[in-house]
Amino acid sequence: MAEEVILIFGNFAILIPIIPIVASFIVLFIGKYYDKKAHGNLIALIATGGSLILTLLVSGEIIFRLLFDHAHIEEKIVTTWFQVGDVKVEIGVLLDPLSVIVSLMVALIAFLVVVYSRSYMSHEGSPRYYAEINMFAAAMLTLCLSPNFIQLFIGWELMGVCSYLLIGYFYEKEVVPEGQPHPASAAKKAFLTTKIGDIFLFAGIILLYLVTVAASQRYHGIYHPSFDFIEIRHMIEAGVIPGIFDPGLFAFIALLIFGGAVGKSAQFPLHVWLPDAMAGPTTVSCLIHSATMVKAGIFLIARSYFVFEFADSNALLIVALIGGITAIMAGSIALVQTDIKGILAFSTISQLGYMTIGLGVGGMAVAIFHVINHGIFKALLFLSAGSVIHGSGTQDIREMGGLKSHMPDTWKVMAIGSLSLAGFGNGFFSKDAIISHARNHIVHEPLIALVWLSALITAFLTAFYISRMWFLVFPGENRSGHDIHESDGWMTKPLWILAIVSLVLAGIYSVGLIGSTFKIELFSLFNIEHHMVEWLEGGIGPVFDFETGSTSIFVTTIGIALAYLIYYPRAKAQITFPKDEPSFKIDVPEAPSDRITNIQLKVRSFVRGVKASAPGRGVQLILENGYYIDTLYLKLVHLFYEYYCEAMNWIEKNVFDRAVRLTGRIGFALCGFSKWWDDTVIDGLVRLTGRASVALCSLAKATDERIIDQGLIRGSAKGVMKTGRYMSHVQTGVVENYALYSLLGAIAIIIIGLLMAGVFPL
Repeated sequence: MAEEVILIFGNFAILIPIIPIVASFIVLFIGKYYDKKAHGNLIALIATGGSLILTLLVSGEIIFRLLFDHAHIEEKIVTTWFQVGDVKVEIGVLLDPLSVIVSLMVALIAFLVVVYSRSYMSHEGSPRYYAEINMFAAAMLTLCLSPNFIQLFIGWELMGVCSYLLIGYFYEKEVVPEGQPHPASAAKKAFLTTKIGDIFLFAGIILLYLVTVAASQRYHGIYHPSFDFIEIRHMIEAGVIPGIFDPGLFAFIALLIFGGAVGKSAQFPLHVWLPDAMAGPTTVSCLIHSATMVKAGIFLIARSYFVFEFADSNALLIVALIGGITAIMAGSIALVQTDIKGILAFSTISQLGYMTIGLGVGGMAVAIFHVINHGIFKALLFLSAGSVIHGSGTQDIREMGGLKSHMPDTWKVMAIGSLSLAGFGNGFFSKDAIISHARNHIVHEPLIALVWLSALITAFLTAFYISRMWFLVFPGENRSGHDIHESDGWMTKPLWILAIVSLVLAGIYSVGLIGSTFKIELFSLFNIEHHMVEWLEGGIGPVFDFETGSTSIFVTTIGIALAYLIYYPRAKAQITFPKDEPSFKIDVPEAPSDRITNIQLKVRSFVRGVKASAPGRGVQLILENGYYIDTLYLKLVHLFYEYYCEAMNWIEKNVFDRAVRLTGRIGFALCGFSKWWDDTVIDGLVRLTGRASVALCSLAKATDERIIDQGLIRGSAKGVMKTGRYMSHVQTGVVENYALYSLLGAIAIIIIGLLMAGVFPL
């Protein structure tokens, strides 16, 4: 059991993503009132700067402990977010070498992008821009520091939303340059394409969680269902999950997770969104291509590498093959791009292929090594491209040339970045490490030989297309006629910082290489590749492979030399690009006298002839159209839409229409029946009831008139009147008569009483 390490600055790590999150809301709501001229840039600067300082403190302490204390650092600082039964989801940070190294790169580049934006976006910026930039950086930092899949997925999705907003930042543009997508369309394309990968990732996370559920049921009370990286890894290492599930299932889960990385990291076949993402501001392109978004997929695989290691070996083989296809495909497409940002976009896809190759051949540490190096020099290249566009007024390298004399800072820093990308700087060491890992892995899997060959060819292509870009942009004569000027200090200072960091890293790697080669202990301290493997994979890092390194240097040199011969505009052999011709044109005012120019003319004439030929033009069209993958997807969508429409049309005619007609007929029949029922039954009943009512009324009338009125009422009256008349004769007023009547009455009463008493039987 490794001794627990107490980190001094560990508790501050939670503030690293929180600061830019809070700042994004502040700048959104008060940026238009405070720091109006810079649209809230100062608030964003303070936030990203504070986040960078905290990241330096935390990562610096951890790296120092790793180097000098040789400690195993894996510290979680979390709090329970919510709990349902045995399922507990935590939120916080996981501090280990992987998280802090990548977070440091993200925080540095995010800060420099905000500094650069103060000038670059001075006319087109807004508080919304800086709020989205801060949130974008915060999302990547949240992802890097996540202790579990849930928090990682939240950062993952938040980054997707921010990328949609930033790529479509200029959504109100009415006119875009020919051949470029509209920002709104590009944003939707990026969002929807990456969502395909997100579905796979979400399914993989759920399946992995269900695996932990099954493990917890078998080992109840010992293990619990979990999304936590460390807990799942411990279940695998302890043999809990291997004892229940087959590696084939984990290969399926691993490939689902890899599907998420394919979308976010623009790997074949979901790479098509990344070139169109250039529709956003160059600063956004820099952030997406160098530090965030595309690196999230590589980080995801590295963080969940324990799943790939336990899975069937075919999972990593598929990862390596996809990386190899992506690297060589994107590298070849970059050869014919004329948009400076388009060249760098396809370069990013190609370099991501390198990183994926590293992951696929078991070199997780060297893949992250290349993530860091690529992040630095690609940020340098994109920001330099922004400076070029800002100073020349165009993105088309055919309209540039001659910028070297007008942009003394930009051409130097872009040369440093270009050499690093080509393989003569800090990029050389990590790229060589990946190629070396691929070569060594061939003994385990023969198909990796194709991946290794792809990596070597891509090294040549990279050196060629980046040299082509630099030679057409800076030397020679200005082909645009625009006024050219150097960018101001807000833009050039971040460029020099990145260039110096790139050179310093190259120097550190070189010192480390010397130390490892000649067994100089002090120098060996700087062998970063060795330390990266030791920190991230727990093994001993390999030393430099001279055979692979010399091969890589050779193919890189050939690529640069060939680009020089074809594109470098020597004074007597300038290049122009007529709009009506398929290739460049060489203008030679006088007969060349030097040998190199003669060689250039021969090579250029040959290349021009090849490009102008039918096969050459065909290859050119294939590359210019990106192997028609976008076209294929569009046709598939249209085909699906066509068949879908036809199917819906058939269903409408044969199902819904028939159902409607049948319903109408049934309704018509019901109406007919209802009419018959109404006419025959209801109306008959009504008429019968009416007649009965009339008869009853007549009877009632007759009864009323003849019985009640005439019989009872009038008869009673007449009877009373007759009785009255008869009784009037009795009322004579003579007392003797009244006495006689009383006597007769009394006698009558007595007789009746006696009769009733039975005295006189009847």
